Amino acid sequence: KIDVKCLTVGDFQENCYLVVNTETRGCLIVDPGAEGERIIRAAQEYKPAAVLLTHAHWDHIGAVDAVCEKYGIPVYIHEADAPKLTDTEANTGAKFGHPVTVRTQPRLLHDDEKLHLAGIGLKVLHTPGHSKGSVCYLLEEDQGILTGDTLFKGGYGRYDFVDGSFHELKESLRTLFHLTPQMTAWPGHGEATVAGRNREEQA
Repeated sequence: KIDVKCLTVGDFQENCYLVVNTETRGCLIVDPGAEGERIIRAAQEYKPAAVLLTHAHWDHIGAVDAVCEKYGIPVYIHEADAPKLTDTEANTGAKFGHPVTVRTQPRLLHDDEKLHLAGIGLKVLHTPGHSKGSVCYLLEEDQGILTGDTLFKGGYGRYDFVDGSFHELKESLRTLFHLTPQMTAWPGHGEATVAGRNREEQA
């Protein structure tokens, strides 16, 4: 059984998630964007095993080093977004007046890769469009999906950054729409929503 807890952090009200295995208390920290001390306090009652990033824009990575160094855990990111971790132009931090970088060496992810961390199984879905290396994390047994800035409640992520693409974003949203069954989607900003559709809707 997986429990997903949301902490809204930073100037851009970014959603950092603690994905908790309720049996083992193992925990994954998704998109620690800011307020590292607050995230660390929230994670203290669990056993953090890794940081997962949906993409590398500045508002999603600001507390990576604080969290990784506190718990001695790795950070995972899709290979296409990894260079942004050390480049304030590419991660848009310079543009928004937040020149954020990450010194923790990332572990690189690929499309359709399966992870098993903290007793939690996930599948990596490469969903470019908002950024070239955007991913969603599909929880095992269809317990939900973490969509980053690809899918929001009633909308989707912007695609006007240097490596954004409306065409790619449409294809990524199509992938999320065709998931079955319909499941909770936890986005990078705003309220939870749904992704996918039930099998009878596909007839």
